[in-house]
Amino acid sequence: MRSVFFLWALAFVAVGRSQQMATLAHDGAVRVFNFYLPSNLQANESLPLLIALHGLTQTGSGLMDITQFNAIAETERFIVCYPSGLQNAWNANMNVSVSTTDDKGFIEKLVDYFETNYNTNPTRRYLCGMSNGGFMSHKMVCESSYCFAAIASVAGVMSDTTYANCNPLHPTPVLQIHGTADPVVLYSGGPSTGPSVPDMLTKYQQFYGCDPTPVVTPMPNPNLTDLSYPELHSYINGTVDLKHIKIYGGGHQWPGINTVVGGAGTINMDFYSPQLIWNFLAPKSCSVQSVANPSMLHTFWMNDGLLFLRNPEQVQELQLINLLGQTVFQASAVPTTGIHLPSLPSGKYFLRLNEATFPVQLP
Repeated sequence: MRSVFFLWALAFVAVGRSQQMATLAHDGAVRVFNFYLPSNLQANESLPLLIALHGLTQTGSGLMDITQFNAIAETERFIVCYPSGLQNAWNANMNVSVSTTDDKGFIEKLVDYFETNYNTNPTRRYLCGMSNGGFMSHKMVCESSYCFAAIASVAGVMSDTTYANCNPLHPTPVLQIHGTADPVVLYSGGPSTGPSVPDMLTKYQQFYGCDPTPVVTPMPNPNLTDLSYPELHSYINGTVDLKHIKIYGGGHQWPGINTVVGGAGTINMDFYSPQLIWNFLAPKSCSVQSVANPSMLHTFWMNDGLLFLRNPEQVQELQLINLLGQTVFQASAVPTTGIHLPSLPSGKYFLRLNEATFPVQLP
């Protein structure tokens, strides 16, 4: 059930027709967020939602100016939200942290806000972040009960606390973009920032059952003067998509964005990271319902056409039933690798697990 939230104030600032700012109350504070609505948004549209999280010392509006996700949102038709952390920081369990507020709850409340007020698609919620915002994106994967269809992190990893306690409820596709010469969040890890990038990716690889050794693919290197080059590492044969863009010589920067605001070190200019991030996120979707009863906890979700159960060993019989009461799919055993469902129209169905029946929305 969506959490109930209280609107402290709602103020709109016109910058063009679709760029706006609003506030809401959470955890005893008034929180500010900027967002962008594609033009000619119709009441019956259910667009994807991207929440973009800034780095330490930055703001949501500053990230909006740097990344220019708005232009992509206009063309690709999604809503993008740029919230601001209190004290220009996110409480991402970082080893060095300046915030103790409930940012996980705030981000979940933003999801509820956009689904309630703008009918955003609950199967297509995405997160991305840079530095501290990347740390926060990983924390959401590890700790949130909300299903995010995919995340992307630039120059941000899990904190030591998040790494030690990470237990994803949903198998969330991850794209990690990181420079080997990052002077702030070291590629090799450190006491102030947490585990190395390879160690964090191994954690995800083990969660998702991917092959331990990634497939390495060269990426185009058209800019020969930026002192860096990218390489794609794909962890395959898992339940979800796990990818890493390793930038040799890259610094603590947004690749493809020639600005030093909030960054440090070399800027790789071989690809435009906001567009590449959206290209990774956009195909991903998930549908989730969580139900608890005295004897069993069933959590189920969909990703890339597969149906997963949190506790498949507890299910002896599974049925998917349409609104006409017709059984359109059934199984007597549920593999941990997920179930391939037949091609079905999107909409509401009922999922019967043993003797319990739950509503579910198929994308």
